[in-house]
Amino acid sequence: MGLFDKLKGKKESVDWSDAYNATPKFYGKPDGSPFGAIALTEGTKTVLPKNPQLEYKVDGKSVAEWKLVLVSTSKDTIIGDADYFVALKKVEQYSLDTNKNAILVKELSLVELESLKE
Repeated sequence: MGLFDKLKGKKESVDWSDAYNATPKFYGKPDGSPFGAIALTEGTKTVLPKNPQLEYKVDGKSVAEWKLVLVSTSKDTIIGDADYFVALKKVEQYSLDTNKNAILVKELSLVELESLKE
């Protein structure tokens, strides 16, 4: 990419192929309704869906509640979770790229991951 490309605002292309494609796991709440949980792991370049409620269903039904689960590899444990859509707004600061359906998140440090907790 040359100087003129930078001046014109052209972005360098970002490689999405080496990132982990996060997919949800589904769990039942005490009232029997499902919720989706998507993990974001320390040190892992990750593709997160922007609208999982449109992409995933349980038994043909939409899932209303979504959580982002924060996983630490240095502590070898889950360090917390947050409302998916609130956390996704915070994650945008760590974005490498984005498209219509997903956001590509850089490898996060433990401190960065902890900053996403509610």
